[in-house]
Amino acid sequence: MTKFVLDCFYRPAKDLAASRQEFALTNTSSKPLRAFTLAYTALNRASADAKLENAESFCRIANFHEITPKAGETIAPGETWTFSITGLANVARHRLDGPKSAFVSTEGRIIEVLCNDLEAPQELDSGERRNIPVGELSEPLHIVPWPQRVAVSDYADDKASFLVACGSALEKAAAAKINALSARLFPGAPRPFRFTPSHQQIEIDFEQDKSLAVDGYRLAFAQSKATLTYSGPAGRDYGLTVLAQIAYGAYQAPDRFRFPAKGSIEDVPRFSWRGTHLDVSRHFRGPKDILRLLDILAWGRMNVFQWHLTDDEGWRLEIKAYPELTVGGARRGPGCQQVPQLGFASEVYEGAYSQDEVREIVAHATSLNIDILPEIDVPGHSTAVLKTYPRFADQAEAPESYHSVQGYPNNALNPAMDETYEFLEKVFAEVASLFPFEFIHIGGDEVDVRSWLESPKIQRLMEDKGLADTMEVQAYFMGRVRGILKKLDRKLAGWDEVSHGGGIDPDGVLLMAWQKQEVTKDLIDQGYDVICTPGQHYYMDMAQASGWQEPGAGWAGVSTPQDCYTYEASTGLSAGSEKRLKGVQACIWCEHMTDNVIFNHLVFPRLYAVAEAGWTEPSSKAWQRFAAQVPFFPEL
Repeated sequence: MTKFVLDCFYRPAKDLAASRQEFALTNTSSKPLRAFTLAYTALNRASADAKLENAESFCRIANFHEITPKAGETIAPGETWTFSITGLANVARHRLDGPKSAFVSTEGRIIEVLCNDLEAPQELDSGERRNIPVGELSEPLHIVPWPQRVAVSDYADDKASFLVACGSALEKAAAAKINALSARLFPGAPRPFRFTPSHQQIEIDFEQDKSLAVDGYRLAFAQSKATLTYSGPAGRDYGLTVLAQIAYGAYQAPDRFRFPAKGSIEDVPRFSWRGTHLDVSRHFRGPKDILRLLDILAWGRMNVFQWHLTDDEGWRLEIKAYPELTVGGARRGPGCQQVPQLGFASEVYEGAYSQDEVREIVAHATSLNIDILPEIDVPGHSTAVLKTYPRFADQAEAPESYHSVQGYPNNALNPAMDETYEFLEKVFAEVASLFPFEFIHIGGDEVDVRSWLESPKIQRLMEDKGLADTMEVQAYFMGRVRGILKKLDRKLAGWDEVSHGGGIDPDGVLLMAWQKQEVTKDLIDQGYDVICTPGQHYYMDMAQASGWQEPGAGWAGVSTPQDCYTYEASTGLSAGSEKRLKGVQACIWCEHMTDNVIFNHLVFPRLYAVAEAGWTEPSSKAWQRFAAQVPFFPEL
């Protein structure tokens, strides 16, 4: 039962130091509230030197705020206590930027507070909401991503499934696997493949042609038969997935989608890397959700899953050499070593994956032709590590104004400490034993290098190694980490900041260009292999419209579904440099994604827009056709 409600109103100003948030805590219980503090989590943070009105004091750690009222403050039943904070660290752009969760602490008890959405002056709301048109089909086929060439002249209205009576044991097993994939995603729909003759079937013949690309396929339709030609297992599975999509569309919307009767589909992916990243540190998702997300990626013929396993807010991977990482390091809330962040403030929020669970998930991904790229985010974003093992923290005190973009003080591992590399050697050894993929992602983003300047150990390192500045210190760190990975027979992947300070030898290094679209070209010009994932277009947490009521983040602007779909990763690249553009990737950052309703609203249909950007040549893409298929996409 709700006992307290928190309202919050945003009062913007040209200068963030003058911006203000006004709060109102209403007591809806039957007893007065005395001798209390109010805690809340909000992305729209108070600045370190913010001013309070009608409250005694506050403390803040990243997004966590705790407010102490003036002595003797009492809220009678039905009454409201108001206070305000002037001086904000961020600009609010959407309703979810305010308090996500809150609690009052009184007499040793923690009582949850219901948070209403952040309100703002009416002029800040453009009224725009996410818009996806009904769309228009060029062909009555449900296929996503769209193939490179579709040439179908006739369609059948009397078919319901595909018959897999011919073929080898491996080919039949592949059809059964895609049958199971369809059943997991759409349990209410008929299975696309049957293995004994019945009525309304199109019989499948399999042919192997080594001249095709290993991930390409060809489908030919004629006389109630479909011939699937492929070179390798991936191409075979992709062709079967397309047939399963055709069958699902024809069942789900027979007025719009049909079975091909005559013609052909010729297909091969545009890029070798068609990825999706998921942050499970901010909001943990259990193995069941991860397995379903992998199914969703396979349905869209995406082939890389970047698993963001560690960050300030939680360490999510069991490391046997450091077992406390998935105890204290994976837990936040009242009474924990880490304070609440980003929601669920009144409870202990926790979660981590055991190594056995990881092995199961990796095996599932492999069966679906998906590689898992594990990410251990260092040297920044390491609050969970440093809170768990204080001995890894540099004891030098940095000024209070020195903190990460997310507001954490001194959250970076120290490149001048031997203990740092001993820790990473053990961690990466266990990571390499769990994930067979050739790359390990080491993060490298958003390091607040200013706090390194306060470290005598860093200063000695710079003098000993002849490092001119902290950017070169970061480059030194990256080189050491690359050496650790090389001993494990793994290559280094990272965010684009890995190139800072002179970077490291680009040979064998893969970088994700995220900060802006021009970075893709800049990194390629430096000789790096690059994955294009600009926040302005491919970050799934960005709001999809400018209206205040639209959920999502706003630091990179608005990314409408159409903008996401039509963005072209190769813009500005020369013909000779395009070979270093290895692919595209959607990034699912979860600060705002406190439940599956928000997750699905933000991620779909844009996830499959990125899937089509990775698979389909620009000349074969069509926004209206894609929009017409959106209602039939699976969701988490």
